[in-house]
Amino acid sequence: MGSLWIVALAYPATIAVLFYFAFLRPVQQHQKKQRQELQSLRVGDEVLTQAGFIARIKEVRVPEERGPTELVLDLGGIEVRAVASAIVQRMSPAAQGVEAATVEEPADNETSVAGKRPARRRREKTIGARG
Repeated sequence: MGSLWIVALAYPATIAVLFYFAFLRPVQQHQKKQRQELQSLRVGDEVLTQAGFIARIKEVRVPEERGPTELVLDLGGIEVRAVASAIVQRMSPAAQGVEAATVEEPADNETSVAGKRPARRRREKTIGARG
């Protein structure tokens, strides 16, 4: 009769431990990693937001009192304010220059200062871009 109670108590305990390792622990690790990434954001970092925007951080505003950290993002000429938790991932750190991610391409009807060759227009490489 005593072994029946042990089995009856061990079964739910085993299920609880398996549930923790299968579901709760991975979520907690992901949240910890996300918090560490948000704390390491710096001015100049290129980030991806939850809305799908790729932007550069212009300013990080940490409130003196308790509250969310606010970021000022540059979306290529447009500045927007966002809460730090809206950042999904860092695309590239501030140390990497934008110059490495750009390609020069001839413009259709623009000419250079000397007037000899067509001017080159800069565009950023995108996923699926040919060339």
